[in-house]
Amino acid sequence: MARPTGSDCVKDSRGVAVADFDGDGRLDLVINNNNETPVLYLNNLRRTGKGVELKLVGGPGSNRDAVGACVRLTAGGKTMTRYVEAGSGYASQSMLPVHFGLGAAEAVESVEVCWPSGLVQRIAGESLRAASGAGRVVRIEEGRDPSAVASASARPAVNISAP
Repeated sequence: MARPTGSDCVKDSRGVAVADFDGDGRLDLVINNNNETPVLYLNNLRRTGKGVELKLVGGPGSNRDAVGACVRLTAGGKTMTRYVEAGSGYASQSMLPVHFGLGAAEAVESVEVCWPSGLVQRIAGESLRAASGAGRVVRIEEGRDPSAVASASARPAVNISAP
């Protein structure tokens, strides 16, 4: 499978990290090689659905990067789970924001964040849509409504990509 897609590497690889390196909403890979330059694989495959990326910001009871948070997102009647991880691989670190592929789902129904502090925050899909708008971005901060944070935030934190 790797060779036909051009993603085979014969170097002495030591770690892999996953992130959206080119900001197009699709996850890319970078492979760290021993005593060699890293190899970056940009995902140029045709889009097959929407996706959402959530950047969590911890509050007073949690660490700032929300490491250890558990996020459950429901879309199209299906619930998916992601964890904010640090040190997610040997000799590598994947992105801290969590990424969800939504497939054919048109919208996010709900998000539940279990913060490291123990706080469980439930966000209705309407609140997330109001905060993200068309091309707008939102931060999800511990204990705060994302739509309120969006109007006060100048830095993108949630990227919603369309096909």
